[in-house]
Amino acid sequence: MHAAFAPYACWLDAFDGLSEVPDIAEINRVATTSRLSLPDGMALRFEAAPARRNGALAYERRISGDGVIEFRAGHWHDFANALVWLAFPLTKAALNAVHLREGRGPTANGRSRARDAATLVDEAGLIFACVDTDLIALLRAWQWRALFWARRDAVAQRVRAIVIGHGLLDRLRVPHRALTAQALIVDSEANDLDAAAAATIHAADFGPQRLTPLPIAALPGWDTERIGERLFDDRDVFRVKR
Repeated sequence: MHAAFAPYACWLDAFDGLSEVPDIAEINRVATTSRLSLPDGMALRFEAAPARRNGALAYERRISGDGVIEFRAGHWHDFANALVWLAFPLTKAALNAVHLREGRGPTANGRSRARDAATLVDEAGLIFACVDTDLIALLRAWQWRALFWARRDAVAQRVRAIVIGHGLLDRLRVPHRALTAQALIVDSEANDLDAAAAATIHAADFGPQRLTPLPIAALPGWDTERIGERLFDDRDVFRVKR
C-alpha cells in the first residue's frame, strides 16, 4: 500500500483494508460510530447518488442542508471521498463552505477563483504542513532537486505531507511517477492538521495562488520506482517554472 494511505490506516482497518469498496450501510456504520458531522453539529450520512446528478452546487448543498454525501456503489473514487471525510471532516467542510459561499461566480464556467481552488484541493489536494520558510520557498519555485534531493533529510524531518484529494488518493492505489498533487501549504506545527488546513481554506485570500503543483514521487519514501536522484531528470514531470 502506498505511503499516502498511512493517515487513513485506522479507517481502512475499520473497512478491512482496500480489498473492495464497502457498501453504504457499512460506511454509515463507521460514520455513525465516529460521529461524523459538520462543524455546526449536523450529522453526516452517505446515501446512494441519483442516476443523474444535478450538478456540483446541488451536491454541495445536500451536504450542508441535509447532511447527505452522495455515494455511488462500488466506486473507489467515492470510497476515497468517504475516507477523507472521516479523517479530515473540518477540511472537507471548509471546502464545502467555499462552494456555498461563492455560489455561481462571474467566470465562463460559473466558478469563482476560490471555487476553482476548492475543487483542485478536493480532487488532488495535499496538505504540505511546514514552518520552514526556506523549504516553502523552494517548493514555490519548483526547485525539485534542491528541495527533495539535496534537502531530503530536512523535508523528512520538517514536512508533513498528507493527501486529502480523493481523486488523487484513488489513483494512488496504482501509483505512477507523473501523479501530481496540488499542495496546500499549511504554515503550522499543530498536531491537529485538519483544523489548520480548514483555517487556511477559510482565509479571505484562498484561491489557486495558495496552491503549488507537487509531483508526489518527489516526497521522501514516495518514489515507488526507487531510482533516487535520477528521478528528477524527468523534465516532463519535474518541470522548470517559467
